[in-house]
Amino acid sequence: MLVDLKVAQLLCSRLCHDLVGPIGAVNAGMELMSDGPGDVDEAMALVASSGQQLNRRVIYYRLAFGLGAGARASVADARMLAGELLSEGAVTLEWPNPAAAGPGKPICADGMKLLLNMVLLGIESLPRGGTLAVGVADLEDGTGVAITAAGMGARFRDELRTAMTPNFPVGDLSARTVQGYFAARLAERLGTAVEASDIEGDKVQLAAILPPPGGGVRSQL
Repeated sequence: MLVDLKVAQLLCSRLCHDLVGPIGAVNAGMELMSDGPGDVDEAMALVASSGQQLNRRVIYYRLAFGLGAGARASVADARMLAGELLSEGAVTLEWPNPAAAGPGKPICADGMKLLLNMVLLGIESLPRGGTLAVGVADLEDGTGVAITAAGMGARFRDELRTAMTPNFPVGDLSARTVQGYFAARLAERLGTAVEASDIEGDKVQLAAILPPPGGGVRSQL
């Protein structure tokens, strides 16, 4: 998928922003250790926890935005990554194990990338934390995915929704909207779309159909 240089720069800014927190915590732990032996246990715990968080985010972002996935992927892979990403924090993941209902249809690499981006959009819709429920179903044209983000103040930001519309000008993007833009362009490449809607009761729902490997792609961007 060909994108404007500004899109790549904004995505880098967004990812660096998300990684600064755990990196800073690792540095803080190292400083605690240098203060004296009495702080070593606390410092080691902080370094270990922050290092694990950083590792989970890097692995997730590599597959969500980079070229880490192969030609075929599975919903189970995405579920595992999302579970690790949200193993700590204010958002709780509710995603039944797809293996319990059988292997399901495989999805293409870009389909998995889109699914991982949809999870990030759901998390972003929960400024005060909450629950992220993911439902998956085998459909005739591929794999249907519905993500419901529920929590106090849950909202899909208007600026993000606008950035996901077709032909949105790259010059109007910001670090706060580029991830939605990227997800929408991925969906277009797959011949699908991400539907985002606010629901009564502090809920946001995201839905899309992910095509199987070798299917659904209309054209290269």
